[in-house]
Amino acid sequence: MPVLFDLIPFADQLEIKYLKGKPHYFDKTRRVHIKVTPEEIVRQSLIVKLHSDFGIPWVRMHTEFGIKHNFLIKRVDLLIYNKKGNPWMIVETKAPTVPLDQKVIDQVSFYNNVIFAPWIMVANGNQAIFASVDFQTKTTREVLEFPLNDWQ
Repeated sequence: MPVLFDLIPFADQLEIKYLKGKPHYFDKTRRVHIKVTPEEIVRQSLIVKLHSDFGIPWVRMHTEFGIKHNFLIKRVDLLIYNKKGNPWMIVETKAPTVPLDQKVIDQVSFYNNVIFAPWIMVANGNQAIFASVDFQTKTTREVLEFPLNDWQ
């Protein structure tokens, strides 16, 4: 069940630069400018929230992480690492108009078959779903808040 997870206030903190007349955000995880799209607003706002509200360092977040699974090449929206450098949470972001449904959960779960992060998250700027993944029992348990104390 999605929980309220408002990212709109963090959009005001994003750095905008116009390149060839089009707005771009500065992605602090990759240190590059990214074209502004509804989904990118959500992703970049989430990155700022994770850093400012939860203290996750920029260097422990990686956007557009490439994976290969069953001959398919995909990109994970955001991957967060723990202190040991292991994947801790895989995140799929969607535009605010996209509902967080089973299709979105299936997408991030598919990616996690390669990453094996113990946490998954999906967010659309208004809501989020958080779940812990137990690979030994092959179960997923939804939680109602960001697992703040577990990422370190």
